[in-house]
Amino acid sequence: MTAPRPGTTDAELSARFGPVFAKIAEGAAEREADRTLPFEQVEWLRESGFGRIRVPVENGGLGATLPQYFRQLVELARADSNLPQLLRGHAGFVETRLTHRDPDVRDRWLRRVAAGVLVGNAQSEQGNSSFWQNATTIRREGSGWLLSGRKFYSTGSLFADWIHTTATVDSANSATVLVPTSAQGVQRIDDWDGFGQRLTGSGTTIFEDVPIHLDDVEIHPNGDFSGSYLLAFFQLVHLATLAGIGKAAVDDAVAFVRQRGRNFANPAYPDPAQDPQVQQVVGRVQGRAFAAEATTIAAAERVEAAYQVQVAGGPGPGGTEPFDEADAATFAAQSVVIDTVLALVTELFEVGGSSAVTDRFRLDRHWRNARTLASHNPAIYRQTIVGDHLLNGTPPSAWISRSWDVVKARGQGVS
Repeated sequence: MTAPRPGTTDAELSARFGPVFAKIAEGAAEREADRTLPFEQVEWLRESGFGRIRVPVENGGLGATLPQYFRQLVELARADSNLPQLLRGHAGFVETRLTHRDPDVRDRWLRRVAAGVLVGNAQSEQGNSSFWQNATTIRREGSGWLLSGRKFYSTGSLFADWIHTTATVDSANSATVLVPTSAQGVQRIDDWDGFGQRLTGSGTTIFEDVPIHLDDVEIHPNGDFSGSYLLAFFQLVHLATLAGIGKAAVDDAVAFVRQRGRNFANPAYPDPAQDPQVQQVVGRVQGRAFAAEATTIAAAERVEAAYQVQVAGGPGPGGTEPFDEADAATFAAQSVVIDTVLALVTELFEVGGSSAVTDRFRLDRHWRNARTLASHNPAIYRQTIVGDHLLNGTPPSAWISRSWDVVKARGQGVS
């Protein structure tokens, strides 16, 4: 593999996507209040080329770097935080194709993505103990495979053309599987019941003897994990989304103060926008929003460096240092961004009285969405991983193999 040539500038990306994000933002609060799934908004993003932002120019994409991509993702989250999360599976899948060792597989899928194909995620199952422990199975049948099982947290699959999923092959092997959403036996259900990020389609996907083409199954030994920047990439999507929520919360706090005509608590400043204490709150939450975004982009720079190493062929046998640095930077950033944004979306209510909690302003959605995102891959575990890495040199990705060892020791790794 060779690194793709540069494709675009930040200014060009903002000119292309800025108007789309503004259009998406117009009805975001109402969609969330009414639980209207953003099918139309996803199509706007598809038509604008957002799904191919990371695809190299030579494959028909825009060739954005990771820092460029995450800057745009923050702005999309500022418009509607559901959209970056529902596209997280697609974004991660594109990264797996960018670094795929088979050039035919890589080029075939990058061309599809460049043509507008969107890929959803259906990896997790409720109750499984490991990435490699799947009740979902795939078995050979004739000239292909048959896939059967039930997945949850199927983020983005309601809006996708293909689903990227996992299944058990036998006691020693698992498979990653690509499933057309139009295939017979695929059922997608919008039953996500979280109090935040409610429009991401993160519900159930059912596969009932779905026929799968030979080219769409990749088999891997259980417990096999080589160095990669992908762990950090997936977490960065959440951090960019949180940073976007922070910016949206500041926008809404400013708009709320500007429309207020009464300041009961401080009669010296009847215009709330002129009240120094209100100004202080707005200035403080803006500082937190700035810090969250800056921290996210700083981590993205580390992940870009790891990506460049991986796409160039890797650091060599057994070498994981660039990936360890990317993981450690991103996991450290996770704690900072979560704490900063959660504090921001709580403090913003200090700019007003009881009117700030009325449904017509819907300021609560920022806390609900941020709290939901912060619960993914809990920060308490990531803090321990970073501490172990700094103190003992343990690779941050080592928890994956350790968790599989625990599953095997319990006798759960054999189906």
